[in-house]
Amino acid sequence: MILFTLKLLLAHFLGDFTFQPSKWVKKRNQKGITSKYLYYHIAVHFFLLLLLFTTKIWKYYLGIIALLISHYIIDVAKIYIVKKGILAKFNAFLVDQLIHLIALLVVVQYYFPLDLNVEWIYADKILSLLLALILTVSVTPLVIKSFFQRWENELQVNNNESLKNAGLYIGILERLFIVLFIVMNFFEGIGYLLAAKSIFRFGDLTNAKDKKLTEYILLGTLLSFLMAIIIGLGLKMALKP
Repeated sequence: MILFTLKLLLAHFLGDFTFQPSKWVKKRNQKGITSKYLYYHIAVHFFLLLLLFTTKIWKYYLGIIALLISHYIIDVAKIYIVKKGILAKFNAFLVDQLIHLIALLVVVQYYFPLDLNVEWIYADKILSLLLALILTVSVTPLVIKSFFQRWENELQVNNNESLKNAGLYIGILERLFIVLFIVMNFFEGIGYLLAAKSIFRFGDLTNAKDKKLTEYILLGTLLSFLMAIIIGLGLKMALKP
């Protein structure tokens, strides 16, 4: 089963990334189902699967056909979803890859039926991990935002030169790193992370003529780190045998 799954994954990633020139992507996004590059792309997947399953092609031909058809349908759907603006390109890319992997897992399940008992999901350690993830990614940003609302009229933060939501994603990533460092007992990593952020923020702090902006940056960083440390320590305790 593992070898079968690895072959399918290899064919997928080679076909979708290594052997798919940007020109193909651009042209098929422009012309949709009338683009020859869409069919070239499906042909590449077919030859990769054929190559990887040469000796067992007749044993797995139904699964291979199903994957090729599903791949075509998913790619066409993605093209028109992006064209109509239903999803942004990056979000469509993530959904596209997720559905491709689900289709792949369905084929694996067809040939190698797995025990679909999902009770393990409700194990205390799994729930602890999910809770820590939700607290880190979703809850903490809202807590920090609510905390600063008391000063929103005093703060004039200029975001014109910043990437949209970049600060939010940076905060989420740094908290995830902190939680991971704590679970791994790599407490030095928190110091390295704080030092690195201080270096990058040094220019903002030294150039900021507004004392309130400096306090906002420092307070936001310290509050983010504090909440991540609390979540990390809580998760570490929950994961103890």
